[in-house]
Amino acid sequence: MCPMANFYDLKHYIAHYINKGRCLVSEKGKITTFSERVYDRRGNYSEQFNHFIDRLLESGEFFHLYVEGDGYAFSDLIHSRFDLEYCVRCREPIPVPTNGALGPPACYLCPEFEPQQEAQVS
Repeated sequence: MCPMANFYDLKHYIAHYINKGRCLVSEKGKITTFSERVYDRRGNYSEQFNHFIDRLLESGEFFHLYVEGDGYAFSDLIHSRFDLEYCVRCREPIPVPTNGALGPPACYLCPEFEPQQEAQVS
């Protein structure tokens, strides 16, 4: 577990999910996609990905975005109130609030995650 209070960890989290085909979503529902290579041949971030992140930062929109399927805006994640852990089911990186309840973290980014529908009372 590592604190997500630095930009490098946040960028790692974003790169991981973009590389898996997820998009970024704004608080207003605007979808931002990245269709180029996230990593170069040596496993470093590609020049295109670095430019993509730089453009988002320059636009002022970056900290209002979140990974598709997750509800935490990047402005929330950059604070030390979150740790970067790995889901026990899918082994993907997930943000976990540091002041949350004990037990396994909730992963809304699992490929097999399906929100449970509330039972209807007749």
